[in-house]
Amino acid sequence: MIRAFIYIIFLSISLCAYTQEGMRRGKGIVKEKSDSVTHVTRQFKLNDTYTEIINIPLDTLINAFHRYEKTEDVSPFFQCLGNYGLPYVETDFFDRSPDPEYFIYRHLKYFMHHAGNKIYIDTQVPFTKLKWTFGGERQLAEQTLGVRHSQNVNQYLNLGLDLDIIYSLGQYNYQKSDNKAFTLHSSYIRNKYKAFASWSINNLKAYENGGVADPSVLDQFDTRDVPVNLGGLNEAKSRVKNMNFQLIQKYTIGGGKENLTDSTVNKKKGGVSGTFSHILEYDKGRRIYEDKSPGSGFYDTIYINDVSTYDSLYARILKNTLRFDFNTSEEAKFRLGIGVGIVNELNVFAQIIPGIDEENPADSAKWTGSSNAVIGTLYNRIGEKFGWRADGKLYFTGLRAGDFELKGNIIKSFGKGEKKSELVARGSMMNTGSVWWLNNWGSNHFKWANDFGSEFRINIGGSFNIPYNKFSAGIDYALVSNMFYFDREALPAQNDGAISVLSARLNKNFSFWKLRFDNSILIQKSSNAEILNLPLLCARSAFYFDHEFYFKITDGRLQTQMGFEAEYNTSYYSYSYMPATGIFYLQNMTKTGNYPVINAFLNIKLKRTRIFLGYDHINYGLMGYNYFLSPYYPMNIRMFKYGLAWTFYN
Repeated sequence: MIRAFIYIIFLSISLCAYTQEGMRRGKGIVKEKSDSVTHVTRQFKLNDTYTEIINIPLDTLINAFHRYEKTEDVSPFFQCLGNYGLPYVETDFFDRSPDPEYFIYRHLKYFMHHAGNKIYIDTQVPFTKLKWTFGGERQLAEQTLGVRHSQNVNQYLNLGLDLDIIYSLGQYNYQKSDNKAFTLHSSYIRNKYKAFASWSINNLKAYENGGVADPSVLDQFDTRDVPVNLGGLNEAKSRVKNMNFQLIQKYTIGGGKENLTDSTVNKKKGGVSGTFSHILEYDKGRRIYEDKSPGSGFYDTIYINDVSTYDSLYARILKNTLRFDFNTSEEAKFRLGIGVGIVNELNVFAQIIPGIDEENPADSAKWTGSSNAVIGTLYNRIGEKFGWRADGKLYFTGLRAGDFELKGNIIKSFGKGEKKSELVARGSMMNTGSVWWLNNWGSNHFKWANDFGSEFRINIGGSFNIPYNKFSAGIDYALVSNMFYFDREALPAQNDGAISVLSARLNKNFSFWKLRFDNSILIQKSSNAEILNLPLLCARSAFYFDHEFYFKITDGRLQTQMGFEAEYNTSYYSYSYMPATGIFYLQNMTKTGNYPVINAFLNIKLKRTRIFLGYDHINYGLMGYNYFLSPYYPMNIRMFKYGLAWTFYN
């Protein structure tokens, strides 16, 4: 079925293939000129409160094209299990989301289509983007496929689809990943009425090998011959099945008249406006863990069945939000905005739990609950160079009563045009009750019943960005009281006290002639490494030759980037991974890190076609065999990769 679907997509792409000249980019909007007619295509998303449209570049640049992993959208620094498509955890503490709604698949969220990463397109011409990568030998191959198609039915209504597939066999036994994410999306944009809808299906499967049995023998065997903890006897695997739907409707009263000179960039001219919004969100998901030999010795306890394991967790949430936002004119020198609203959440949780005796070894349990919250927004912009914003949310009844979040930022700009720079101050305060699954869990190997209190967290920080100089720097500080974590037994726990985290980031790209040197550095320190252990330093640097070839005969241009990239973090006690729960937890037996991974790459761009060639981990075997990001899960050895991205719009 999937193959047939892919063939249909490729056929549609071939029918939409066009060639085009004269592309111009700006703030996520691409304008094409053909026969004196201007066509506009823009890609955008909605902010966290769904009140603003944020333009996003169309991803047509050659820069760092070889970094195709989905996690690149979140952070450059991650701890993973070696094979692409398996669970990840953010190394940067401030990139970790405290959102409890995605707990049962939080470490696979980067590969899913969900409410937080929905992207829309508004285009006057059909738009299609194909992205495909391949790496490794056939029996160990890693493949990815991304397809995005969108077109406007008329000047207001857009329809589109997104498909992402990751299929990686893995270099070591029983670590295959097979992830599929599909979305249908639509937007309708008028001056008075706007609507955004999306429907997504996610199906993720990961084979669990429990890590290699003895890391000291890595240099003695081929990767597929290295013994693993959960092998052919277990055939252990985890699956995530998720479906989510989102419908956002907005109706604006007041404000200026609609500008029809450009069907994709509607503007308001003067006037005060008020916008009524209704936001409907529905998400249901299930995590399943299977093991055909639970008594093979990897797990210490068996609660339900010593012949086979079938653990299942289910979560569902239906969320309705009503809000009203008042705004002064977008063109006013002093702009003020106020928003208020109410949120209702309906939750369902279900799982298979251990029974009370041998005659009833397992049972199913289901819980329902609801929560109600009030939300508010207040922002102010003075001229084009100063503004601030504050958003708040307070749960006053139900399952999450007492939870709240208050966050805000202040932005000050300097300079104009290409010389513009920006200073940002940010802060947040949140009180979060324990996630449902931290208090309630039942399965073949783990069970717990807790009554944790709330976690309280304060974040403050700031950053300074100079885009024209390719420089950005930031600092963040967090104070977390009663932090939730998973202890060395892979069980949930709550710290009795406060932990502080200080973090500094620096990004700077240097240029000399046609040589480029791009750097990302993260320094962070936790006040309590027994509960929250972080690497002191994470760094990624790329050194490459950047040149554009010009062919006078054809008037063609070929952009190229060729060089090396290195990734490194200092040694520390990184998290262990528990297959049965899909959770990363504390350990103090094995340090990982202090090992640079060096990759070579070549990026090529010809018009709208981008190609990369890469050779990962070229220093394999030259600096020892401590190439681990997670204990017992070695990283891939040398692998040749290549990929292609092709964009069509006319």
